[in-house]
Amino acid sequence: MTTTVGGPSYSTALRGPGSMRQANEWVVLERLRSHAPVSAPELASDTGLSRPTVNLALARLEEDGLVRQTGRRTGNAGRAARLWEPHVDTGRVISVDVGAQWVRLALADLGGTVLDRRQEPSRARSATDLVHQISRLVAELLESNEVTRDQLLSTVVGSPGIYDPASRRLRHAYNLPGWDRPTIVGLLTDEFGDSIRFENDIDLAALGEQAAGLGRGVPDFVYLSVGSGVGMGTITGGRLHRGARGAAGEIAFLLVGDPGEKTLEEVRLRGAFESAAAADAIVAAARDAGMGEKCSVEDVFTAARAGHSVASAIVDREVDLLARALVAVVALIDPQLVVLGGGVGSHAEFLLEPLGRRLAELVPLPLPELAVSAVGEDATVTGGVAQAVDEAWRRAFGACQRHRQEAEGEEGPWPR
Repeated sequence: MTTTVGGPSYSTALRGPGSMRQANEWVVLERLRSHAPVSAPELASDTGLSRPTVNLALARLEEDGLVRQTGRRTGNAGRAARLWEPHVDTGRVISVDVGAQWVRLALADLGGTVLDRRQEPSRARSATDLVHQISRLVAELLESNEVTRDQLLSTVVGSPGIYDPASRRLRHAYNLPGWDRPTIVGLLTDEFGDSIRFENDIDLAALGEQAAGLGRGVPDFVYLSVGSGVGMGTITGGRLHRGARGAAGEIAFLLVGDPGEKTLEEVRLRGAFESAAAADAIVAAARDAGMGEKCSVEDVFTAARAGHSVASAIVDREVDLLARALVAVVALIDPQLVVLGGGVGSHAEFLLEPLGRRLAELVPLPLPELAVSAVGEDATVTGGVAQAVDEAWRRAFGACQRHRQEAEGEEGPWPR
């Protein structure tokens, strides 16, 4: 079952007769995924493999339906070279973003192109209803796009919390009541089978920013989301850093901010920083200051924009909290870039300049660039698509190798 956070590496998992051949095929396929369309001579030059090895790998990958020819390169002297690309219609993937306010889904091909979307207000008050909502939306996506379950190679579900493979539970999902019940993972796995994968939503948002936003080409950056919850996804050396047990980036638990009237247990379960800086804390501060019982986060920022002194003070307090949390991030990670996201973090005109000034006042270290997400509310779904596509290619390649292994009588384990 593909519910662990990591996948096997073919460079280390391939063993036994023919393993070098399959490793070469994987290298060619991966190069095609990032540089297509490309010719066999170019693949040989890029990978360091011989021309005959590349040609054999392409022939076998084409036979498996994983790559296809896409024309010829013209304009040069001599014979026109055939061009190759991954066969992105080999299967489909689905990315699901489960939040306290919204459920967002995207159906994509194996090139990461989004083919269709769904979005609905979240039924977050009941975890079982939320599972049924996700199942219904996935079924609608598949049916309306004439995609069968067999064609769905990977489903990535991003939500608050941390997936614990030992207990098969999602933990620390404070904003989704009941989401940590032991039955929830089982219900989703029963629905999607071994194609499902669970990820933290902010980790996926960081991958989304890396794939389609300000994080492209930036090897070290963090995505700090501030909304109904607070979380951080970390990219180091171009890769997502999850930590030993998937808890890296749980910045909500930093001891930053005044818990106010909250009990010690409430703060321990949710985290001091999130308790002080999330959207509901802003709303509570505004209501306590007499801005009205129906006051929202947007109302606070709108009033601050108009020069309302109380609203401006609340925004200043939020800036200070974010700066104090980022001191720890700067000192420990030294990111090149901090991307702000979420319903609160997206207010660039109020946050970026004062946050930069306050951060400089608090720490003398070199400071990262501060920016608001270019992907916005689609960050988690976008990251989920990228993750699902990677997983789908591993699954498709592994299935083809197992089939070939059985047909040719080879022995040796193949990653699933």
